Amino acid sequence: MQAGGFLPLGRLPRSVAQEAVYALVSLVPPGKVTTYSDIAELLGLNPRIVASILASNERLIVVPCHRVVGKDGKLKGYALGGPRFKRRLLEIEGVKFDGDRVSKECMIDLRVLLGLVK
Repeated sequence: MQAGGFLPLGRLPRSVAQEAVYALVSLVPPGKVTTYSDIAELLGLNPRIVASILASNERLIVVPCHRVVGKDGKLKGYALGGPRFKRRLLEIEGVKFDGDRVSKECMIDLRVLLGLVK
């Protein structure tokens, strides 16, 4: 786990980290995506822990985990139908792609959204 983060959750119970991850993901508007790494950095977690938490998301409608992608913009797994289904959901929401990667114009920096940086 990473030592830093704006909200270092690395030593708290998984349920607390889970709710924090879900809260951040819920802030990502339709047509935009964020990355596992951005969420991890904000919370002081390892990106793999963020991915694991999202893989166990049972509230797919409430917590739009399909709006989280790899740091390189590539789609990673998605419990409901895999990456192809994830891509289709994102396309329906207006996310643009450059080949197999989300277009940079559709990436959102959660730190800016939260007003932590300009």
